[in-house]
Amino acid sequence: MKKSMIFSPLALAMAAVMASGAYAAGLPGTHASGSTASVNDTQHNYNNQVLNKETKNTASIEGSLNSATGNVGANVAAGDNNQQANAAAIATADALFIFGQYLGQEASASIGVTQKAHDNDLVNYGNPNSASVNDSGNGAQGNVGMNVAAGNFNQQKNDLSIASSEQATTATASVNMLQESHGNFTENKIGDVYEVAADLKGVSSGLGWFPVPQKPQTPVVNTASINASLNNASGNVGVNVAAGGGNQQSNALAIAAGCNACR
Repeated sequence: MKKSMIFSPLALAMAAVMASGAYAAGLPGTHASGSTASVNDTQHNYNNQVLNKETKNTASIEGSLNSATGNVGANVAAGDNNQQANAAAIATADALFIFGQYLGQEASASIGVTQKAHDNDLVNYGNPNSASVNDSGNGAQGNVGMNVAAGNFNQQKNDLSIASSEQATTATASVNMLQESHGNFTENKIGDVYEVAADLKGVSSGLGWFPVPQKPQTPVVNTASINASLNNASGNVGVNVAAGGGNQQSNALAIAAGCNACR
């Protein structure tokens, strides 16, 4: 059985961007840069080979992150060459509080996500891949991200970018996302059963035409599920659940807020 569980906080970058220019309050003609937050993420997964024979890959989040608040990230992966990430960038500027009235400020938030998977070979013989989120994240508030993957070559991301400026005259939010998957090879084959009870050793194959009794066999089974989770959650919540091979998933949110722009 291959199983790994990682609960990690989101990689959080916070920048308090103070305005440039004169220190005299209300000096006419002065300008401030406002605030800018950006996330640029890249995931590449290529030229890998994986052969699984009756291997159990199970990844799950159970009874976790309930009533959590703030900035919370969880990554859970089982299998091989899975890539997961939670990233957040926050920029804030309050030039008016420090320097007085400034002109030309801007609040800007942007996210750039690139996921590429190519030239990977995956062969499964009777492998059960199971990914699930059960009874988790209920009543959570704030920025919550969960990534759960079972299998191989899965890529998952949760990204958040926030820019806020008290005196912004314009606000801009943008998301640029690229996902590429090509040149991959996946083959799922029936394999010997991955668990055999003592009283089943003489059972013939499920294929039914072998002249000699065989070990019981099982197909490849991929199961992904979310059960009884995220009830009454509020805020920015992103969940990615994948079972199998070569899945790409992403949740991205960009927010830009300027006080002058929202009045």
